Amino acid sequence: MDLESKEVFDSLQKKYGCRYCIGDLTPTVCHLFGVPAPETCGGEVIPEIADQADKLMGGEGRTQRAVLFCADALGENQRRHFPEDFALIEKVAGFRIRSVSVMPSVTPVCYGTIFTGAAPCVHGIQKYEKPVIKIKTLFDAFAAAGKNVAVLACNGCSIDTIFRQRKVDYYSFHENRPGELTAADGQAFEFTRRFIREDRYDLLVCYMTNYDHQMHLHGPYSPEAAEQARLAARRFKQLQEDMDEYWAKYNRALVFVPDHGGHPTDETHGGHGSDLPEDMIVNHYYRICEGR
Repeated sequence: MDLESKEVFDSLQKKYGCRYCIGDLTPTVCHLFGVPAPETCGGEVIPEIADQADKLMGGEGRTQRAVLFCADALGENQRRHFPEDFALIEKVAGFRIRSVSVMPSVTPVCYGTIFTGAAPCVHGIQKYEKPVIKIKTLFDAFAAAGKNVAVLACNGCSIDTIFRQRKVDYYSFHENRPGELTAADGQAFEFTRRFIREDRYDLLVCYMTNYDHQMHLHGPYSPEAAEQARLAARRFKQLQEDMDEYWAKYNRALVFVPDHGGHPTDETHGGHGSDLPEDMIVNHYYRICEGR
């Protein structure tokens, strides 16, 4: 375990009263599959998730398929403002893990931590920039274990960029017109559904950016942003239904994985990146199912 990362995570968890941090996702997903977590990981396995998986599946490392649905900027603040949508997400998942994000609370920094289990000072992205991360990630760990992984995201976004140069299949989708990301989100989602049906991968990472996009343009509680929060919940539900239909024989996990939250910056716009509860507190939702 990387002690520098652990110290950062412990400090943030204490400050925000969270038992967990976003850096706990990588070691937890590695535990589910029985894959060694990266040596630079400072996060910890979430015991509630590990216990449920071990109980249902008969021991550590028995998970066979997983989908990580990365819905950008849908944090705790959004859960409070869109309770019906998040109630659906929690109903689908079963487990809500209240977690603290990292600073600065911007997408490449936060997803860098989520998929390395390391603090920003360790994985190297400490501002809004998109270099390829050099330390080991969840994706390196899965590739080393012979797992097939696909990352599906909007072309040029953080997830599409900072985890390159790995033995992963990258599906990079373009928007119809500059600034309109809805089409790219939809393509990433539909290809994820297709790959579930075709059973091509052990792990699928599907990124959805458009709530974040609408939040910046119109504000976090605007009708445009609210529509995307509702769509994220419905897509999460659809992924659950697809997995239950086409992956019924497999032990499987579905996780709703936001990176940070967001807050109003004026009457008509929103933002994030601040050391504020609205930006820093998120929930990760886990659904654990045994195969039949």
